[in-house]
Amino acid sequence: MELTLEAGSWWSYVLVFVAAATPVVEVLVVIPAGVLSGMPPVPTAVVATAGNLSTVVLVAVAGDRILAWWRRRRPDRDDAPNRRSQRARELAQRWGVPGLALLAPITTGTHIATVAAMATRSGTHRVLGWMAAGLVVWAVAAAAATAAGLDAFT
Repeated sequence: MELTLEAGSWWSYVLVFVAAATPVVEVLVVIPAGVLSGMPPVPTAVVATAGNLSTVVLVAVAGDRILAWWRRRRPDRDDAPNRRSQRARELAQRWGVPGLALLAPITTGTHIATVAAMATRSGTHRVLGWMAAGLVVWAVAAAAATAAGLDAFT
C-alpha cells in the first residue's frame, strides 16, 4: 500500500478531519487549506465540520460531567445564588450560547466557547446544537469564500 497525499485521496480527507478536530485549529483554517490544495469545497467543508464537532462533543460531555461533579462537591455555592448572579445566568442562557457559538471560530475557538457555554448551565444538547449551527455557518462561509476566491483568479 502506498501513502499518497494527492488532493481528493482518502488520506487528504483524514488529514482534514484530524486537523479540524485539533483544538487549536479551526475550520476557518482547515477548509481554505484543503480547497487551496485542490480538494473540492463541499466534501472538505463536511469533513472539517465533522472533525471539529467530534471533539466539541467530547469537550461538552466531559465538561458536563466535570461540572456535575463540582456541583456535588460544592453544593453551598450553587444553592443560594444572589439576584444578580441569577439574572446574569438567565441572560447568558438566553443570548450567550448562540452568541458564543456563532462567534467562536473567529474569537475564542469552538472548544473554549463550548466550555464557556457549558459553564452557563445550558443543557448539553442546547450547547451542542448551537455549536453545530455555528460551525456549519462558518464552514459554508469558508468554503464559499475560498471557492469564490479561486474562481476569481482562474
